[in-house]
Amino acid sequence: FVTAIEMSLKQLNFVVATTKRLKINNLYVHRSDVFRYIEKCSERFDFIFADPPYQMPELDLLPNMIFANNLLSEEGIFILEHGKNSNFEQHENFIEHRHYGNVHFSLFQRK
Repeated sequence: FVTAIEMSLKQLNFVVATTKRLKINNLYVHRSDVFRYIEKCSERFDFIFADPPYQMPELDLLPNMIFANNLLSEEGIFILEHGKNSNFEQHENFIEHRHYGNVHFSLFQRK
């Protein structure tokens, strides 16, 4: 199953409509602030992909919050999409950085 967190009602409605049109029945969409969701979430995930707005002031907090709230399974991977000005290489759980044009990805895994 896939859990999606979306704050924008417009985007959430788009995701819901698309899942219905494509007959996807294992996608669960929650309208929430991602930071509140992380703090309250009791699930553990094998894969977390975050694509926040690059200019979001709290973007740098996401890796710490994911690990502090124990959201990844033991072998889980967290991928954070971000702009070129963010650098997570000093994070204790950082494993790799990739970029494709102007899009950057930092990969994390519990060490």
